[in-house]
Amino acid sequence: MLLALLRFRLRRDRLQLAVWTVALLLLMVFTAAAMTSTYPAVADRVGVLRIAMVTPALLVLRGTPQGTSLGDITVFEIATFQAVLIGLMSTFLVVRNTRAEEERGAAEALAATAAGRALPTVAAVLEGVVANVLAGGASALGLIAGGLPTVGSIVFGIALGAAGCAFVGLELLIAQLAPTGRSANGWGTALVLASYALRGIGDAGGTPHPASSTLTPGWESALSPIGWVQATRPYAADDLRPVLLALVVGALAVWAALAVQRVRDVGAGVIAEGRARRTASPALRGPFGLAARLQRGSVIGWGIGAVLLGLIGGDLANLVLEQLGSTAGVAEAVKRLGGSGSDLLGGFIIAIGGFVGILAAAIAVQGAMRLRQEEAAGGADAVLSGAVGRIRWFLSLVALAVVAAALALVVAGIAAALAALSAHPDGSAGTFGAWFGTIVWQLPAVLVILALVSLVFAVAPRATIPVGWLVLAAAAFLGELGALLDVPQWVRDLAPFSHSPAVALAHPSFVGAGWMTLGAVVAIGLACVLLRRRDTVP
Repeated sequence: MLLALLRFRLRRDRLQLAVWTVALLLLMVFTAAAMTSTYPAVADRVGVLRIAMVTPALLVLRGTPQGTSLGDITVFEIATFQAVLIGLMSTFLVVRNTRAEEERGAAEALAATAAGRALPTVAAVLEGVVANVLAGGASALGLIAGGLPTVGSIVFGIALGAAGCAFVGLELLIAQLAPTGRSANGWGTALVLASYALRGIGDAGGTPHPASSTLTPGWESALSPIGWVQATRPYAADDLRPVLLALVVGALAVWAALAVQRVRDVGAGVIAEGRARRTASPALRGPFGLAARLQRGSVIGWGIGAVLLGLIGGDLANLVLEQLGSTAGVAEAVKRLGGSGSDLLGGFIIAIGGFVGILAAAIAVQGAMRLRQEEAAGGADAVLSGAVGRIRWFLSLVALAVVAAALALVVAGIAAALAALSAHPDGSAGTFGAWFGTIVWQLPAVLVILALVSLVFAVAPRATIPVGWLVLAAAAFLGELGALLDVPQWVRDLAPFSHSPAVALAHPSFVGAGWMTLGAVVAIGLACVLLRRRDTVP
């Protein structure tokens, strides 16, 4: 029975698992290649690590310096980001196969059979383990294919998979406590981000060792599954003890979750929902207000991330550029990020603007995904049964995504510009217009991504969520790393961010922004037409 349930879940989620596995594999292949081209000499790596060890903000964003080999610098650059991706994958997978099934009524139907309540949950855990084995294996293979040592790559893959298993157990426990599946997703995402922040605090407060280009993190990092990934020190020490800690924590969390499941009601969390108001707020009278209420958590979370990134980029601009200017390989890489004709400062501003644009695009993509989530869960039917038409409902959620993304870009642009000018009033870190304009003009690229995902919802609604994440990942990868990895220009041109106006340069072109805005409007209009021609798909 258990194996049958596991096969069923793997078959149902095979597309999502395949997308995650291939994406993680390609990310590691290209990252390893980028490190080889960006830091070809030991001196380049030493220079970057010395900057990081005296710059707490860089340690928070990146990780723990572990040495000067290519493998060490790769782990420093990518380990925390890869661990966050795997943590999010584990979170969404567990909630989909536990609380979301309860809310759809599928869990109660399974519990009425010989499987009972426990076996479907155990099958969900086993699927999470399989997913993390695939993710860790893909990461290791990607690093090996990129030319890094085999043993260190395998240790890194094992560490990532073990951290993912820890998140599986912790998220399963959260799913038993949270009042709804939606809140379980939110709390699980917050747990992953909190683990990232806790690791960052430990790294920022660690003890640097300049002679060996290493850093001993603070005790806070030892409380984070992401910190455990770093503690294995792939390519340097290859210490597997943190892997055992991650697996033990995951197993204990699963045991606790199963114990809680035995005593709670189906469809109800241990923590009850807050008492609702007797009358609804006037803001909820229309579909736009309802959409804003449903998505406020994700919008605020991604928006805060965009603003913080803008603040950090503006504050660090002059310091980082002064240090990187003496490192030829890194300086050239920064210039390439800015495109042809870019100087070091312009390239840095454009790179930060592009990353802020990616976070704003995440807000927009999640807004388009909400269309599918509401349709699948039946929320759309409840809204459409009243006086709200299908197109008005669709455009309300799309409009909210546009407003939220635009607001995040505006606030992040102001924050970055003020941070740069307050730290360097002489303008050596960039003018207000360069920072603000570069970030705000990412909006046309964001609109294109939103329009593409909305069009997928109108044509193939069941593919909306996986295609949405895939489009966002591809646009981010090609737009931000394509130049570093010498991806052919025609391939890079497929990424909307490649056509954002380079306001930080002397003579920016706004032609691409105009065409992207027009294309986004046409695509959303076409989505409206196609949406009227199809039935609701559960």
